[in-house]
Amino acid sequence: MTQLPQPVREGAVRTQQPLSQARHMPAHFYTSPEIHAREKERIFQKEWLCMGRVEELDQPGSYLTFRVAGEPIVICKDRQGELRAFSNVCRHRGTQIAFGEPDNGTPFGKGCDKALSCPYHGWTYDMDGRLLNAPHSAEMEGFDTKDFGLIPLRIETWAGFLFINFDPAARSLMDVLNEMDFPRTYQPYRYEDFRLASKFSFELDCNWKFVNENLTDIYHIAVLHVNTFGPWQPLESYEFRPVRGGYHGYFKGKTLAPNGDSLFGTIPWISGKLAEGGYSSHLRPNIPWFPRHDFLCFMSVWPGESVDKTVGVSYQLFPKQHFELPDFRKKVDIYDDFLKEFLAEDILMIKSLQQGMDSKYFQPGPMSRFEVAIHSIANYYLERLEAE
Repeated sequence: MTQLPQPVREGAVRTQQPLSQARHMPAHFYTSPEIHAREKERIFQKEWLCMGRVEELDQPGSYLTFRVAGEPIVICKDRQGELRAFSNVCRHRGTQIAFGEPDNGTPFGKGCDKALSCPYHGWTYDMDGRLLNAPHSAEMEGFDTKDFGLIPLRIETWAGFLFINFDPAARSLMDVLNEMDFPRTYQPYRYEDFRLASKFSFELDCNWKFVNENLTDIYHIAVLHVNTFGPWQPLESYEFRPVRGGYHGYFKGKTLAPNGDSLFGTIPWISGKLAEGGYSSHLRPNIPWFPRHDFLCFMSVWPGESVDKTVGVSYQLFPKQHFELPDFRKKVDIYDDFLKEFLAEDILMIKSLQQGMDSKYFQPGPMSRFEVAIHSIANYYLERLEAE
């Protein structure tokens, strides 16, 4: 890599060795503002990013707003029912046009309207991105509303999940998912027949990669989570399958609920091996993925405004027929509370990781065979930082 101190370059090379010889990444990658800026350009502006679920846009005019690595975006459903994604920046002065109300306590927004109107000067856009009205534009020489529509972003879906990409030249979403073996691995779960039951956010004073890595780190489960889910997710049962920039780790065990006991029972259409355990997986670049035999939890991990800030959002999905159960919401709350309990354990350690990067005594240690996911994620990360 260019423009990196020699010890950092050498450290990156050690990370790229085979797992049994590899070391974790040097502190520089978790503390450098220059690296943070490079990540936004080389990773978050190039990769397919999972933004949630299709059913969150439940009617024409509904929209979601996000801030992705500093870039404001809006995803909406137009009057014809088509999904659209745009830069959430007015073509006049650059103010944000769509805000919405806080979405389930997350720092992102949600709303529904007939059009999107800039609150600064009143430029108004249809949900398909066309500029409908710009006050007093008749006196602007050569002005044509067709020249000032919202800047579109690529949007694609898979199994009910929403993805966007800032890069017009990026490969298709399905090419990337197939490369990571997601459609084949998770086709039996039929996530198109699930619905979003809940979501919540969490914010940490750390680099986003520490959250990403912690949530795919199997090595720590039996120690840190001994009082939550560790006892019923045994390390030795794991079958690891690395893929480019991620992994699939199948294990025999229970679900992510108190005592590991499902409150809903096994998904009706799965059986055999899938009904006996679950997976911990990772969808590059920022989605820890936790399928269990009764539900799916996945999390999106977003870089904050500075190198030591991170925003995470946790999504909980269940088969759609469960939503009719009279005690459905009460049961979902129990799952949510349990997830927050073990996340609190993680957050304490992740903060300690970030603080350790400031120590002059820190030297990256070797990777365990239970850190195969971190090895895969880190190597793809370094590959993307080096890419031109």
